[in-house]
Order: sequence, then structure tokens, then C-alpha cells
Amino acid sequence: MIRMILIISALIAGLILGPEISGNKGYILVSFDSYTTYETTIINAGFIALIFYFLLLFAEWILRRLLSMSTVTRGWFGQRKTKKAQKNSLLGMWALFEGKHKQAHKLLSQSAQRSESPALTYIAAAKAAHQQGLYDLRDDHLQLACESQKGAQLAVGLVWVELQLEAKQYENALATLRELEVKFPKNKRIATLYLGIYPALNEWSKYIKVLNEQRKTLVYNELEFAAVELNGYQHLFKQLATESAESLKLFWDKKAPRWMRKELSYQKAVLDAYIEFDHGQYAQALLIEKLNKQFSLPLLTYLDKVVVSDHYPLILLLEKKLSKNKNIGLINQVLAKLKLKENNEVAAIKHLEISVQTEPNINDYALLAELLEKQDRSQEATLYYRQGLLLATATSMAVTKR
Repeated sequence: MIRMILIISALIAGLILGPEISGNKGYILVSFDSYTTYETTIINAGFIALIFYFLLLFAEWILRRLLSMSTVTRGWFGQRKTKKAQKNSLLGMWALFEGKHKQAHKLLSQSAQRSESPALTYIAAAKAAHQQGLYDLRDDHLQLACESQKGAQLAVGLVWVELQLEAKQYENALATLRELEVKFPKNKRIATLYLGIYPALNEWSKYIKVLNEQRKTLVYNELEFAAVELNGYQHLFKQLATESAESLKLFWDKKAPRWMRKELSYQKAVLDAYIEFDHGQYAQALLIEKLNKQFSLPLLTYLDKVVVSDHYPLILLLEKKLSKNKNIGLINQVLAKLKLKENNEVAAIKHLEISVQTEPNINDYALLAELLEKQDRSQEATLYYRQGLLLATATSMAVTKR
């Protein structure tokens, strides 16, 4: 209804004002100095202004279209680069898996920034550089991986440590791992990586500490863990023995737990360390102590390995044990070797003659026969040579049947 009133009002105004305007058209004069002059009626000027207005609108529309096409073009090129980067990232991954490290590094490093997951691509590029021995480039890529994605620091750091360990950069790996531990103090993976670093740095006490702290997180069963722990202590004992015999003795007497001092495997580990680094007197003292408390047959073999100037304390101990122990064959065997070290061949022969009766041994038969020959007892020597040969033949046949 309102529209109708407006239309009717406009028509009435046109009918009234139209003749008046057509009769009085008016006059417009436009002059620029004395050179250009333009004159027209007001109605024509109005039409010209209207046409000019629409021309301006058309020009604006053209400009908008051109600008929008430029944006679309830029977007198209951007999408093309992104798609190409993602494709190169995938090809780089395949090249890395196929061992084409140079090609992989080129594809991955160039496409990382526009790839779907920049951090992962930078890590892969770092691995490709690492395989070529380009450790500086590897570190640069890993740094960019940290910066390209929030929350990637732990994952990137762990990869970094693993690559440093692989390159035997143990000091660098330790520094990286300590930085991670400050930021992620309760991470189990960080703790287990220490187990790969400390042995390489000969930090066996720290290795054992971490090993026991992470006992529940490790995948070892009871037997496997015991073997790993023993191996750690064996290295620690040897490390202490290289410093001095007193260092190892102090640890064993004061710091080692009671259960350890009772364990035969740990007793043997300490003896091995003493003997390897020529601390014979300390090994002899430990043997006498343990054999006096509990006569352990496996420790008898160490009596012959100990290098000392005076074997009398060991000989005296074994001679006392002869009347109290049932394993007289083994004791006589060890006594014979100790008497030989004391250049007492006659006594050594007597002990060997007793030992081969209950503990027949090919080497003992040969040694006994050799000693008898030196004593001009050729007939007896021949007998023991023959017995040793028969034992060797019987042993060989038993092994063949198996």
C-alpha cells in the first residue's frame, strides 16, 4: 500500500513539475582557463553525471574481479606447492626406508616446512643426514623439528639421544638427556636411555643405580635382571681394581650389601678383578677368608690362578681341609699345582696320584707322567700316559655318540 502511494505521488510530482522543468532547462558552463569551454543544460548534465556514476561502478567491479583473480592465482600456486611438498615428503620417507639417504635428505629437507607434519619430516631428514655422517645438519633439522611444533620437544629429544648414541657421541647424548630430564623428570624412556650411556662412559656405579631404580619398568625377568646386574658389578669391580686394590676392598667390605658378599657369583667376580689386575695378595686373603667360613669347591679353581710370592697360607689351609672334607680328590689336585709353584715336585706327585684316583683328568695324567719321567720313574710314567690316553679315547667316543 505504501509503495502504491509513493508511486502515485511520484507520478503527480512528474506531471506538475515536468512541464515546468522542460520549459526552464537551465544552463551550465564549464571553463578551464581560456582553452576549453563546455556548456550544456542542467538535464543533460544530470544524465551525464548519472552515466559517469555507472561507469565508475563498472570500473570498480572490473578491479574487484581482477584482484580476486590474483588472490585465486596465488592460492592455486600455494596449494600446488603444498601438494608437491607432501608428495616429496612421502617419496623422501620411502627413500629413507630403502636406504637412499642422500635422495631422502634432499626430498625431506626441502618439503619439511610445507609438509602435513613438519616435525616428523624434519626428524626423518635428520635421520637421513645422520646416516651420511652429516651430524651438524642432523642437529639443525632436529632443532627445526622442536621449533615447528609445540609439544614435540620430548619426542625429538629422545630421537636426538638415540642418534647420538648410534654415532657414539656419548658425552653429547648425556648432555641432551640431562636437559630432557630437567623438563620431563619422570619419563621412563629417559631413565632407560641412561643405561645405554653410562657403560660407554665407564660410569658403572651410576649405571647400577639407574638399573635398580628402573627395575619395575625394564622387560627383564628375574634371571635376566640378575645377569644384567651381575655384569654391571663385574665391570664396577674391575674399574675399582684399576684404581687400586684398596678401592675394591673398601667397596666389598663396607658398601656391598650382605647378600652380595654371600653370593658365590659375586665372590668370583671380585676374585677375577683382583687376579686380572695383579692384586694377588688381596685375592689370596679373600679366598682364605671365604674358604675358612664355608669351603666352596668352585673357589678351589682360583687357588691355582692367584699369583703370589708365598703360597704357604693357601697350602696350610688346604692341608687342614684334607682331613675334614670328602672332596679330597679336588683338594689334592689344587695342592699339587700349588706345590709345583713352590718347586716341590715330589709332593706334587703324591697329591696328583691321589687326585687322579677319584677325579680322573686327562691333563693331570699327562702332568703326573711328565713329573714321574723327571724323577726317572719311566715305568710309572708310561702307565699314567696310557691311562690318560684311554680316558681321552673314552671321552671322545662319548661326545661322538651324542
